Formats: sequence, C-alpha cells, structure tokens
Amino acid sequence: MIYTKYFSGFTKQNGQPNLNPEQFRRLMNIIFVEGSIQGMNQIKGDFKNEILLFKQDAVLTDLTGSLTPQELVREMYLLSGE
Repeated sequence: MIYTKYFSGFTKQNGQPNLNPEQFRRLMNIIFVEGSIQGMNQIKGDFKNEILLFKQDAVLTDLTGSLTPQELVREMYLLSGE
C-alpha cells in the first residue's frame, strides 16, 4: 500500500491536498484499489481467484501510471492547475 501510506503521510504533513474533483476521485480510487488488493492478499489462501487480483493490479497501474507516489502527487497537482 505504498500510495495509501504516502498519501496519508503527505496529508498529515501538508493538510488536505487541493486537487480538482477529477484528481481527487483518482486519489480515492487508488486508495480503494490498494485496499482491495491488500484484502485479497490477506485471504489469498481461501481466495483462489488470481484473475480478479490481476485485474485489480491492472486497475492500480492504470490509475498510477506506475509512477512513484511523489511523482504521482506532482502529476495530480499539475493536472489540477496547481
């Protein structure tokens, strides 16, 4: 949950990010998808649907562009006009 942890620390240090609605939805979707992936990994012994886990990983990659958390926040601010 590298993005979620980064966003949490960033928010604690800098306050709520001033993002446009589209980028805020993106941030929330990233947090949701990372939580979903973590949950699936925790119950992996009982949860044999690797295809769903792969799809969630693909969604996360699509949302983040495989950028580092720092690069992603920078991009989100740029796209928000900050």
